[in-house]
Amino acid sequence: MRRLYTTTLGVKAYDAIVVGGGHNGLVTAAYLAKAGKKVAVLERRHVLGGAAVTEEIIPGYKFSRASYVLSLLRPQIANDLELKKHGLKVYHKNYSSYTPISGSKRSLMLGTDKIQNCKQISQFSPKDAQVYLQYKEWMHRMAESIEPLLDSAPVNLHKLTSGSLQARMSALKPLVPLTVAGQRHGCIPHKQNSDHPILCACSK
Repeated sequence: MRRLYTTTLGVKAYDAIVVGGGHNGLVTAAYLAKAGKKVAVLERRHVLGGAAVTEEIIPGYKFSRASYVLSLLRPQIANDLELKKHGLKVYHKNYSSYTPISGSKRSLMLGTDKIQNCKQISQFSPKDAQVYLQYKEWMHRMAESIEPLLDSAPVNLHKLTSGSLQARMSALKPLVPLTVAGQRHGCIPHKQNSDHPILCACSK
C-alpha cells in the first residue's frame, strides 16, 4: 500500500522512502525499484554516494571520502544492478595504504608486493616483518571463513522452531554457509598482537 507524502513538488505516492543517499541507501533503493516499487531517496548533501564519493577536498586533488577499496562491493550486487553497463570501472592499484608518521620523515607504505611490505614493516619492527607472511596467510584464511556469510540471509529462528515442515526445511538453507564458515574458522589459530603501535593501528 502506497502512502502519500508532501514534497516541494506537491503530494507524491511512494512505496518506500530511503533516508540517506549513501552507497547502502542507493543499493537498497535500486533493488526496491527493480522489484517494481516506487522509491524516493532523500539526501541532505549536494552529492550522492556517501562514503564512496570522490571529491576535490583540496584544489587540484581528489580524495575518496572513506571507501578506499572495493573489497566489500559484492559481485552479486554488481551483477544484479548491471553496474558495469551503467559505467562502473575498476582501476587496480599497487599500493593499498600509506601512513605518514607525524613528526618524522618515515612512513609506512603497503601494497601488493609482499617482500617490499616486509622491508617497509622492518623499519618499525623486525620481529613483525619476520612473521608478516604468516599474518597475511592468517588473514586470508579468516576472510575465507567469513566470506560464505556475506551473501547469505540470517537464519529465521521462528520458522526453524515453530513453522510447518516445509518452512523448517526452507529455514535450514541459511545454516549451510554458517556451517561452512564454522568449519573453516575452527582451524584458524589465534592472532598474535604486533609489538609496534603503528603496525597495530594499520592492521585494524
